[in-house]
Amino acid sequence: MKTKSLIYGLAALPLMSLLGCASSTSQVSETKALPVQQVLDFVDPFIGTGGHGHTFPGALVPFGMVQLSPDNPSKGWDWTSGYHYSDNILLGFSHTHLSGTGVGDMLDVLVMPFRGDYQARAKDDKGRIFTTYGHDKESASPGYYSLYLPEEQVQAELTASTRTGVHRYRFDGQQDAKLLFDLGYAQNYDKPVVTFLRVEDKYTLTGYRLSTGWAKNQPIYFVAKFDAPFSHQLLNDLQAVKGDQLQAEKGKIVLNFGKPAKAIEAKVALSYTSIAGAKANLAAETAQLGFEQVKQQAAQAWANQLGKFQVEDADKTNKTKFYTALYHAFVAPQVFHDVDGAFFGADGAVHKDKHYGRYSLFSLWDTFRALHPLLTLSNPEKVDDMVKSMLGFYDETGLLPTWDLMSNETDVMIGYHAVPVIVDAYLKGLTSADPEHIMAAIKASAMQDRFGIDLYRQYGYIPSELEVEAVSKTLEYAFDDWAIAQMAKALDKQDDYQLFSQRAQSYRTLFDASTGFMRGKDKQGQWVSPFNPTYVEHRNTDYTEANAWQYSFFVPHDVPGMIELFGGESPFVAKLDELFSTSSEMQGDVSPDISGLIGQYAHGNEPVHHVAYLYAFTADKHKGEARIKEIRDTMYLAQPDGLAGNDDLGQMSAWYVFSAMGFYPLNPVGGEYVLGTPQFEQATLSLANGHQLSVKKEGEGSVQSVWLNGEKLVSPILTHQQILQGGELRFVMAPRS
Repeated sequence: MKTKSLIYGLAALPLMSLLGCASSTSQVSETKALPVQQVLDFVDPFIGTGGHGHTFPGALVPFGMVQLSPDNPSKGWDWTSGYHYSDNILLGFSHTHLSGTGVGDMLDVLVMPFRGDYQARAKDDKGRIFTTYGHDKESASPGYYSLYLPEEQVQAELTASTRTGVHRYRFDGQQDAKLLFDLGYAQNYDKPVVTFLRVEDKYTLTGYRLSTGWAKNQPIYFVAKFDAPFSHQLLNDLQAVKGDQLQAEKGKIVLNFGKPAKAIEAKVALSYTSIAGAKANLAAETAQLGFEQVKQQAAQAWANQLGKFQVEDADKTNKTKFYTALYHAFVAPQVFHDVDGAFFGADGAVHKDKHYGRYSLFSLWDTFRALHPLLTLSNPEKVDDMVKSMLGFYDETGLLPTWDLMSNETDVMIGYHAVPVIVDAYLKGLTSADPEHIMAAIKASAMQDRFGIDLYRQYGYIPSELEVEAVSKTLEYAFDDWAIAQMAKALDKQDDYQLFSQRAQSYRTLFDASTGFMRGKDKQGQWVSPFNPTYVEHRNTDYTEANAWQYSFFVPHDVPGMIELFGGESPFVAKLDELFSTSSEMQGDVSPDISGLIGQYAHGNEPVHHVAYLYAFTADKHKGEARIKEIRDTMYLAQPDGLAGNDDLGQMSAWYVFSAMGFYPLNPVGGEYVLGTPQFEQATLSLANGHQLSVKKEGEGSVQSVWLNGEKLVSPILTHQQILQGGELRFVMAPRS
């Protein structure tokens, strides 16, 4: 197969009108779920809680505002989710957690069940009470978490609705049953600015917490309702305070339930706008429900979501990896608006927009690659709200988000990757947003004067002495600009199309044919020396969390052009082979993000996620298939340390989902998926339009041919439209001779 004969790029796609207009998304039908246990039995929330996975095991529903989960004392980077499987010390259960991120925050509204005198109890070096536990008395399933605490003689159970965390505590023994609510508790970068607690009656506690950290301005409000009466003791940090309310930097309250005859149930609803908002959220979601009802509804919500994918295979381990990857893929972005539509905006004000529901938690440098394309297949009805959430962020700040954490721009990572997500949604017909509004927003990001974007416009690349991570930024800006060009083309804006198409070719300026690497240039256009492709210095070289090996293949929008730079197919394949086969040794300050190594390929971080699929554009596609299988088998394991790197709000997991299905969005804009090799005997995706795509694997070995509804595919590309039409995608496998 010759590169030049391949159909690749947006021009090969049918017009977006053929994919369905955006207004049709409001009429999509609900996918009929599998029976709960058929799906949920294969989800293990503890996968990724060890090693560098940075996931958490607690209770939540798909895309939920609440993530109610246990917290350990942080011992460093691998505790950013609040929990690490290697630990056995519990500080309590907090209501917000980040899944798989490399930076820590959240962990709001900590609740700790305990016995004895709070002030007399032993505390750690940060003044926190604690207790120990064992994994033999710990369990988790989608929407549910349980842990027995022997020193406190209490069985703790957690479940959740979208905006409410529901607790159940069964106390044994003779001492009074107590719950600590600690609003001063903070870990990682987070710290409280001001907290407030009010006892409204003997069954109701309300309050708020304003904190700063990774998210510089994060308010959160709550209401807690109990099914048993309590007495209380307010504390300003460790100092007892009389009365029914307290405003302090580190407010706490101990609730004493005496010796309850039955388990205590607590419903803790959150809001990012007001206590009244939290009360309305509780009233709408859980006020009339008991713990078991909420637990059942959470399980059913996960069954509805995960049951859109059905796999048939004798290997239970692979099914566990697959369904757990799906589970982690649907943690974020998360609902950020109250039941009445109110939300905390990126300008620090409360807004309400009846035209969309606000989402937050967009880790776009990670998730533009595979997570967002996955959502266009699994949850097209949510894509419009997510697009409008990013456009709302633009309206409030003047720029699209880069890394949106609870309506805060963290400016973590590089690129303006809201652009490909929004453009992809538009080209697939999944948003009703005004296209002129979209065009203004995406151009604003591309025309700003920060992060070397002004230099990129001036020089056609970013000079290394003028901006850190110059090579990575140039390459990623070029891709984002290609996405802008496709939007301009769809709107017949020829000047913009020409400008951004030209900028999209900027990757060519940094390719050094003599070494076969993308490398830095100074402002005079000279190569930066000395050059070592295996050298790393975290966030302080020409590459972002990577080296030259890991970034030299990042041209997802122009694979034929990249192959041409390498000198043609043969030297390109040789370079790919060398990437995987060369020594994994690196020099310098090697970031822990660079993990999951096969040669210099680092699957534990995102820049290489598309690379194995580049072989599909050569005559050696079987080499890519072999690497995909190797990555699936070695970088994803059904155990706590089973992820090769941070899950990054579902991107690592989304890679696995696509790669197990047999195709992947190498270029995640416009609806093209590159064929790989399926994992299962049969996998069926139930689509929102009522169609199903069934992927079947016949035989073992390399892919010999691929058939879609009886027609042999001659291109390595499967389009979004072809998937939406449903039917059978059949991979015929055979051993290589």
